Amino acid sequence: MNGAEFLLKCLEAEGVDIVFGYPGGAVIPLFDAIFDNKNIAHFRPAHEQGGIHAADGYARVTGKPGVMIVTSGPGLTNAVTGLANAYLDSIPMVVISGQVGKGLLGKSSFQEVDTVGITMPICKHNYLVTESDEIGEAIAEAFLIATSGRPGPVVVDITKNALMEEVSDANYKAKERPIDNRLQEKYIDELDKAIELLKNAKKPVIYAGGGVLKSESSELLAELANMCNIPVANSIMGLGSFDRKSPLSFGIVGMHGDKETNLMVYESDVIVGLGVRFSDRAIGHREGFSESAKVIHIDTDPTEFNKNLDTDVAIAGSMQEILKEMINRLKDTKYKPRYYMNERDEIDKDFIPLVTLELLQNHFPDDTIIATDVGQHQMWTVRKWQFTKPRTLVTSGGLGTMGFGMGAAIGAKIGKPESPVILVTGDGSFRMNHHELIMAKDHNIPITVVVYNNSTLGMVRQWQALFNEKRYSDTDIAPNLNYEFLAMAYGINYAGEFSSRRELMEILKTLDYKNKINLLVFNLDHDMGAFPMVAAGQSINNVIEFID
Repeated sequence: MNGAEFLLKCLEAEGVDIVFGYPGGAVIPLFDAIFDNKNIAHFRPAHEQGGIHAADGYARVTGKPGVMIVTSGPGLTNAVTGLANAYLDSIPMVVISGQVGKGLLGKSSFQEVDTVGITMPICKHNYLVTESDEIGEAIAEAFLIATSGRPGPVVVDITKNALMEEVSDANYKAKERPIDNRLQEKYIDELDKAIELLKNAKKPVIYAGGGVLKSESSELLAELANMCNIPVANSIMGLGSFDRKSPLSFGIVGMHGDKETNLMVYESDVIVGLGVRFSDRAIGHREGFSESAKVIHIDTDPTEFNKNLDTDVAIAGSMQEILKEMINRLKDTKYKPRYYMNERDEIDKDFIPLVTLELLQNHFPDDTIIATDVGQHQMWTVRKWQFTKPRTLVTSGGLGTMGFGMGAAIGAKIGKPESPVILVTGDGSFRMNHHELIMAKDHNIPITVVVYNNSTLGMVRQWQALFNEKRYSDTDIAPNLNYEFLAMAYGINYAGEFSSRRELMEILKTLDYKNKINLLVFNLDHDMGAFPMVAAGQSINNVIEFID
């Protein structure tokens, strides 16, 4: 058994049955082994960046690590953006990159780059494997690291000779995940302090992030919030961790949070941050998240404590264990309801970008997965869509990657074939990634793509209007793309274009989202804004409602 065949055996032992990849010279031996393998399905993208975004989307909806195979040199560099995107959003992934032969390393050989050096800042760990007998240990450690603690991507760079050489021992053993005992061993006194703060609180709020989803703690969060009557706000990455239709759910907080949500958080006396980074887009600035609240920060990664926000109590450990302990200790604690009127309800009810999302949600089932690219359409989506189930939002958070959505939507559908998948994208992002419709068509992967077509880079234009005296420098997009002809070229269904509620309802009457790849184009004015909004670096109570 050569190294390539053994590598596939390792992947199978780790439960991998789907990989994304693009062949090239350094990984020909691996693709030769894939040719004979009957247990792993392979999906080839149009471009490595689309493939790694697909692996990312697959991981987000399944909770399993996504696997991407790239060749050396440009294969690896094409995947760097997707690697950074996964790293900043804590997505478990194993990227297997081919490398030139051991004897050619360090000689500026054809398609040689320093993979370890390039990827070191944007992954949890990386390896250079130069011998076939090193493959098993590297893969076992890669899957352990990618899925343990705070998840993230791991890169395994394997020289071509290692893939071709015979292995001396074809036995493989996956590594056991360690049990997280940090709560009892180190943080139990901090938990006592947190409970004391909460028992004396009058206006507490829970701020729930992606760490709740990654730790499979959504049910425990719901139990705690409902038991104590604590309102819940979310980071964008945390949407789906708490039923958005609950009266205790206030949606996202921060730069594009609703005014009443921002005020609720700002005026609270205790903030419980669960699996969040307290990023700048959420908090505004270090002193801008609240007037005087005590902050309890609970996370698996202690390096996040006091990074962006000063905390009063910090607890690291198993999210499930910590929440169970909190539920047990707060059984007799119940807070009075807090009411905040949404002043934008009357404004938003006829705002067509939001109406479009409402009509789509009414038409699609509850388990629908929403993928987005980055921009105004993303903010409209995370404000309006009522996420009721975990792992139903696939979006780029930390890196804010335009071009993420198409590959990610396809990967999500591969991971959850029983769930409908909608990609909500903008015309700017769509132009970056629509070639991945080739992958969807090649494998008959039915997704529905809704393009918000405003002939501009909408969020950039909005910022230029607010902060640059409406100097729209190279922002508008010439409306010269014929979407109907493009759909025809890809062999997918052009469902039509719309600009009103009535036109969209007519399209939805005949839309076959279960079996077809659909393209819908929503034409809207380029000056429609994503509001409310807080300017970068401002306190979250300083809400901008409109552009004057």
